[in-house]
Amino acid sequence: MGNQFTTAYKWARGLTHSEGFGKPKFEGAACSNRTCEVPGFGTIQEDIKNFDTNNYVLAYEVVKGFPGFITSAVNTWSLERKGSNTLVSMHMKMQTKGFKGAIMGPMMKMQLKKTVTGVIDDLRVFVETGNPSDYKQKELTKNRKKAA
Repeated sequence: MGNQFTTAYKWARGLTHSEGFGKPKFEGAACSNRTCEVPGFGTIQEDIKNFDTNNYVLAYEVVKGFPGFITSAVNTWSLERKGSNTLVSMHMKMQTKGFKGAIMGPMMKMQLKKTVTGVIDDLRVFVETGNPSDYKQKELTKNRKKAA
């Protein structure tokens, strides 16, 4: 999970590119920040807030690129062994402000819930097969056609 932070665009839906940068602040991390190209938002920047290889936790905060009515967005991933399986959890906490936040917040929550479910499935397929999910494959093909 954490070692895929810089190249998540290769397997996670909704990202057309991602790239890590900055000196790592946590042991085992490849970087301290990441930029992601997200259709509908453009470029966002995320800062790693927690990278714990012993407890399998990765948390990062979007610090640039979200609309002004979003005051904070922190995403936390965790892995937990359950017998011979692994439970993947993703929890996003988002704070909004003002009238736009009150109106747009619930709509964004619905969309993000759908996306989170899909991204977790993308991760499962990538871990199990080494290849992007069918959904992500279609997205990659579509993006290549746009670029050509």
